[in-house]
Amino acid sequence: MGNHKEILFVEGITKIFGKAGAANSVVALDNISFSLTPGANSILGPNGAGKSTLIKILLGFLKTDNGTAQVLGYDIFKEGKKIREIVGYMPETHTLIPGVNAIKQVSLLGRISGLPKAEAMQRAHETLQYVGLDEARYRKVDEFSTGMLQRLKLAQSIVNDPELVILDEPTNGLDPKGRIDMIALIREISQDHAINIIVSSHLLPDVEATCDYATILNLGKVVAQGGILELTGQEAKSQEQRIMNVRIKGNMNDFLVGLKDNGLEFQVVEKIIQIPFIEDDISQQILEIAYKTKVQIRSITPRKAILEDVFVHKIEDVQEIREESTILDAGSNMTITTSELKDLIPFVNPEEEQGPLVKIEDKYVRKKDFDEAVKKLQKKIKKNRGEKEK
Repeated sequence: MGNHKEILFVEGITKIFGKAGAANSVVALDNISFSLTPGANSILGPNGAGKSTLIKILLGFLKTDNGTAQVLGYDIFKEGKKIREIVGYMPETHTLIPGVNAIKQVSLLGRISGLPKAEAMQRAHETLQYVGLDEARYRKVDEFSTGMLQRLKLAQSIVNDPELVILDEPTNGLDPKGRIDMIALIREISQDHAINIIVSSHLLPDVEATCDYATILNLGKVVAQGGILELTGQEAKSQEQRIMNVRIKGNMNDFLVGLKDNGLEFQVVEKIIQIPFIEDDISQQILEIAYKTKVQIRSITPRKAILEDVFVHKIEDVQEIREESTILDAGSNMTITTSELKDLIPFVNPEEEQGPLVKIEDKYVRKKDFDEAVKKLQKKIKKNRGEKEK
């Protein structure tokens, strides 16, 4: 048994689909190591980042090629039964038993988690009432709507009174009201009942509404991790161009002319004037323009960075060599092999780098070094062909 100070500890996990080194093999997880502390956590990433693979490994559905992990201090290889007793799981796909009603389905999941029959049935009644399916508990689950099925899966995930709940796309397919209700339930489970959660979702506003911490995966690697407020704060500071949101009372046209005369660009979105800026602060300049054009400033605030800004930035920071090769081949009619590039570029540790990276097979290089190496090889190929450089 491990340390409960971390709800999740992952060390050096690698998962390859197909034969390692084969042309058609896929590295789903690339020697990743990270940990999660108690609270409301999220695991994010684009399709193919390795999120679902990681969750399946943690729950014992998949084996790793290398590495180990602990969930709530228990070893995923040696203590899987204990993990399933104290962890709840809400899968993305619907897992229904045709012909059974909701109370039977949820109680069965309680039995599978290790609850005695009577306790599993009692907990099934309680959890279905909690998620708002009390009146539908004797209806067959294959007659449920999408919203009801999402609530059913949530009930299944908490029937065993878990210490940790893993939720995979919990708001998927819900209408606006259903989404709001689901977010409220997740927040209540985490905050009021002090149950640890890990949310995996592509709907980043939902993650911001339910979680305090984020771990972002891309190409099987951890590319960012930290508190959401911390990550968005760093993103705001690193943005070369930011946006100042301004609300005014008075003649909008006069104020916009004043902005234009002072060389400031802008756009108006729902009566909010958005002014891009690079300097630390343009508030004083805006106030002076407002004074000259005789309008009143109602509010002037810089737009806050959101989790989506962090997500997009971190995902774009790492790109695979095959993307560069496609552009290179199409534009120059040249084929540059990865082995040629690897001889010219120093590899780096992605966790220690801040700038854009390029992934060559299973290694990482700086984008700047990559571009320079490509230019050198282009010159070499042209010279060998006897072509004159323009």
